[in-house]
Amino acid sequence: MSVLDNLIKEDVNFSEAKFKAKVDNVFIQTYTAVMKQDLQKVKHFLSNEVYEKYNKKIQNLQNKNQIQIYDELNVSDTNIINISELEDKFVIEVSLLTKYLDYIIAKDTRKYISGDKECRVEKRLKLTFSKIKNAKQQQAARVCPGCGANMDINKSGVCEYCGTIYTLKEYDWILDSIND
Repeated sequence: MSVLDNLIKEDVNFSEAKFKAKVDNVFIQTYTAVMKQDLQKVKHFLSNEVYEKYNKKIQNLQNKNQIQIYDELNVSDTNIINISELEDKFVIEVSLLTKYLDYIIAKDTRKYISGDKECRVEKRLKLTFSKIKNAKQQQAARVCPGCGANMDINKSGVCEYCGTIYTLKEYDWILDSIND
């Protein structure tokens, strides 16, 4: 039996198309969060290591009174390049072809500092996602583990009623690494 067969046996709802759409969404939301200098809305999609990486980037930008701009951000190609099975989780490596304007502006004056705001850069990135084996089954409506209210985890991952953080790691794929 192949690793993909084992993955599908473990996660009967796995679909390559849905997974690729999720990857694109997580990438765009993460880069948008860096621009907004607020990772709270994507924290539940990210491993601690990825969260810390981007949190440090944001802190560095804030210390310099700068904003990183990723304008016209899009993904033009998403490919699964490897699926592996470890003792406790599945790991999927993905190659993304991205295009966007990449430059820095001053936070206070909004004046251009560096980068290219005229020509979109094209970058091939490698992202690694993982999902624990025997992950809890998600319901169509995500329910807050703290108070039981319905949650929209794509919105923030934080319950708007009680403030509990929805830990996606227990249920779904999370971004473990990104080479940008």
